[in-house]
Amino acid sequence: MKDLTQAFLWGAATSSHQIEGYNDKNDWWAWENQGKIETGERSGPCTDHLNRFREDLRLAADLGLNSYRFSIEWSRLEPQEGQWSDEAFDWYFELIEECERLGLEPMLTLHHFTLPLWMAEQGGFAWERSPELFGKMTRKVVERLGSKVALWCTLNEPMVLTVGSYLGKFMPPAIYDPEKARMALYHMLKSHVIAYDLIHREIPARKGRWKDNPVQVGIAHNMIDFTVTRSGSIIETWLAEQLHQFYNMTWLDAITGRAQRFRFPLLLTQAPIVSEALGRVTVDYLGINYYTRAQVEFAPKWNGLPVNIGFAKPGEPASDLGWSIHPLGFQKMLKIAGQYRLPVYVTENGIADRTDALRPGYLKDHLRSMIKAQQEGVDLRGYYYWSLLDNFEWIKGFGPRFGLFQVDYQNFARTKTHSAELYQKLIEAHRRQGGDPSSLGVLLESL
Repeated sequence: MKDLTQAFLWGAATSSHQIEGYNDKNDWWAWENQGKIETGERSGPCTDHLNRFREDLRLAADLGLNSYRFSIEWSRLEPQEGQWSDEAFDWYFELIEECERLGLEPMLTLHHFTLPLWMAEQGGFAWERSPELFGKMTRKVVERLGSKVALWCTLNEPMVLTVGSYLGKFMPPAIYDPEKARMALYHMLKSHVIAYDLIHREIPARKGRWKDNPVQVGIAHNMIDFTVTRSGSIIETWLAEQLHQFYNMTWLDAITGRAQRFRFPLLLTQAPIVSEALGRVTVDYLGINYYTRAQVEFAPKWNGLPVNIGFAKPGEPASDLGWSIHPLGFQKMLKIAGQYRLPVYVTENGIADRTDALRPGYLKDHLRSMIKAQQEGVDLRGYYYWSLLDNFEWIKGFGPRFGLFQVDYQNFARTKTHSAELYQKLIEAHRRQGGDPSSLGVLLESL
């Protein structure tokens, strides 16, 4: 039997609030009911995954996937501080057992943007107690679910959460407060380190299909290729480099024991140092989320930052969200991650494409870039397409369509896309080559 620890993981990713439905005790639900979603929509039943998870996991398995990345919903597990829901834990255990039955190795994400309302009302990750509370939640999850899970992701896109909450104002509480951003970064790094140590220290006796796989803990870090609008512009080149260092590099450095530079000169003073992370590698892998590039334009203003950031040129093919298709940046970001000499998982990569016209090309071009990065020395262990299903795309509501399976929000019917069929064929081609990471390069002939 093939050593499962050496198999390349082909997966799809989801998050709790975006698909489960009925999550009415977190900060996003409160925000939705204040009319903050651009379309005026509320997540409500979402895709009804709460009731249809077995059907959805079967769809994933039928594609030939061998892994599934999902997140737990903290507000369901702990609707009030210190009050734990056995029903919620039992549901996630059933989900994990169904993954096991279908051969989908679970990658469990502890935090994917949402917070219990009781915690958000105290300041969320800007609150000094947040690392302690994150640690308590992690301990409960490890106790109840850890025997069946080898792959752990502590935080999803902590930089996106910080920017969206306290700088860019597109996530709750949607305020401009660099000081709160500074403290949120500090507390999230501290939360990550607590969770990393706790998982490795307190994981229960392993059971089931993946009991012999090594426990791996990492984060899912969003990376963007910052490019200049005007070639040769010295100031735009400088701005792009500053954004790259702040947005792309700070978390990679901090979780690998290097300098903690949570500072952008025009925005933030230095966040406090998390001493427990200094000189220590607190991840077993790097998870990279990549979607697009950002064009940096110097634009002097009397108020605010002297920069505009665009995600597509006029007339350029773009996603439902207006993001350009830029696979070269994917290869570039993976090579940067590879420099840390750790295993790398692509924890998210995909396109919002309601017509499914751009997605096949996007998928093939980005897999080509991924394989080239692997050929250049990046230790790639897995690829998770975002997303298995259409979902509630945060402030944009239900309009953007990321799913390999389209969802009819009237009757919750799932429809397989042509892109899903392509993904299935590519996975089958890789399996015929042996299925291990080293055989990825041969896939180029199939793309």
